[in-house]
Amino acid sequence: MYLLFVDESGTHPGQHPFVLGGIAIHENDAATLQKRIDDVVVKNLGRIPPNLDEYEIHASEMRNAKKPKIDKGQKTSIWANVPRSTRTAILEEAYEAVANFSPADRDLPAVLFGVAVEKNFHPDWSPFERERWAYEVLLGKFDVMLKSLRNNKRLPNRGLVIHDRRVVAERDIQTWVAEWRVTAERIGQLQNLADVPLFGDSRATRLLQIADLVSYAVFRNYNRQSPSSHYFSMIWDSFHKERTATHGCVHFTPSFGQGACTCAPCTERLLAESAKRARSPRTR
Repeated sequence: MYLLFVDESGTHPGQHPFVLGGIAIHENDAATLQKRIDDVVVKNLGRIPPNLDEYEIHASEMRNAKKPKIDKGQKTSIWANVPRSTRTAILEEAYEAVANFSPADRDLPAVLFGVAVEKNFHPDWSPFERERWAYEVLLGKFDVMLKSLRNNKRLPNRGLVIHDRRVVAERDIQTWVAEWRVTAERIGQLQNLADVPLFGDSRATRLLQIADLVSYAVFRNYNRQSPSSHYFSMIWDSFHKERTATHGCVHFTPSFGQGACTCAPCTERLLAESAKRARSPRTR
């Protein structure tokens, strides 16, 4: 079985895209990758804290954690007590651990997925509709990956989606997936999932924290106020590929149709569509 751990970038004011990020990993490799991330944290802290699970890998929190100037009794991040240089090193090594991970079976690799939907992509859509579209695309790509493993490599695997807690949206997401498992909508019917998505506390598993790293990297890549491709570039080669084309990360923007967006996902998508047209028989 493949486990797809998913997180979203959160709601941000302004013209920021809605972003989903995830890692699909075979059940046989889940514990190994979690241990790698634990080791990164312990190595950089220089000790094994009794509350290791509280040192969650959340990119935005780790980069921005600060001690309050005046103690008003409010809860502060555990990372506020860790030097910024240490936090930065942990993030860097965590991204490297994901990018360089080797599975027990090379035919069953860990792969990443990402979807970014700009606010001006179908500007008539509500935030709810943008989210629904992002989930439909992400889960559709996961389903296609599972189908490809079954048909091309004779490695049948079901998939299970595990999402970080989203109390407000959990029922909506489960309802959407239940519908997509029965009928094909815009992307296609989900035929390889074992059940509707489950939701869990990110503190309980490093794999949900890795999903946070993926969504953060994609979000920063398209952040209009302070864009940064550093983390995104580190994990780009880990997004799911079919043949030689990267299909696991998609950017939905009006600029794609105009041929104006030169980001890596749009470039790959354009090349894939051109290759598909070239393979299609011409009609007279």
